Amino acid sequence: MKAEEDYNELDAYIDTLINEEYVKLLEGDIGLCTCQLFRQDSVNNASPFASGVFVVFEDEFYLLTASHVIEDWSDSNRLFVKIGNAYVSIAGKGCGTEIDKVKKIDAAYIKLKPELISILVQWYRFLPHDKCLFLKKRFEEQNYCVFGYPVINKRKEAEGIRTFASGYFLKAVYDKVYEYYLVDFLTHYVLEFKGRATNIKTGKLEKIKTEHYGLSGSGLWYIVIEFDEDKMELVSEAFLIGIMTEFRRGKYDCLIANRIEIILSMIKENENPN
Repeated sequence: MKAEEDYNELDAYIDTLINEEYVKLLEGDIGLCTCQLFRQDSVNNASPFASGVFVVFEDEFYLLTASHVIEDWSDSNRLFVKIGNAYVSIAGKGCGTEIDKVKKIDAAYIKLKPELISILVQWYRFLPHDKCLFLKKRFEEQNYCVFGYPVINKRKEAEGIRTFASGYFLKAVYDKVYEYYLVDFLTHYVLEFKGRATNIKTGKLEKIKTEHYGLSGSGLWYIVIEFDEDKMELVSEAFLIGIMTEFRRGKYDCLIANRIEIILSMIKENENPN
């Protein structure tokens, strides 16, 4: 009995250390590279709309998101990100896929104007190219993280309405779910999205809000946590492997992302012709 209790304590301690690594990533690369996108409502207030991820490739700075997020983006229908207590309009050259309801390809990027970067880097972090894409994934483990800004995540405070992000650590679904929803494994990731999950800060199982609106354009991250024998401690990294596009509720509740390779190919073809 004593040995079992010791094992349970050790198991709980290891879980605590792993959860601490999750929190570090959410407060580090994942959180700082993710932005909430706003639109102006009918009375010119900033209205939560979608999410995006900032990246830098070969000294060029981009915002990655879903194609349906930028399809109406224009001078008269601008997108904004928050900087402190103010907002700045996203400016640059946008490129998105034709939204294909059959193939379900829905990916886009905005190549940001240089004058915008000096403002954004004061509040956000740009993910380097070597943190995009990770090939040695394990599909049976809960190593996938969706992090973005559901529009229902807001509360009224003295200074006004405050919005906040959510992070979900999920498992990949089985092949039958891909087949059921006619989703191509080569172009998408599909993740389980159930109504209950463990809060990594409290360790308690809680009911979660499964409203997906606003998660479109957010990142799908693959988490690697390993033990560093030299440092004698856990070390963790997050790799951007997809951009969230849609949610399915029915026989299987799940979140769907386009693979990051789609946007990387678009950028290579359009921005680096040589």
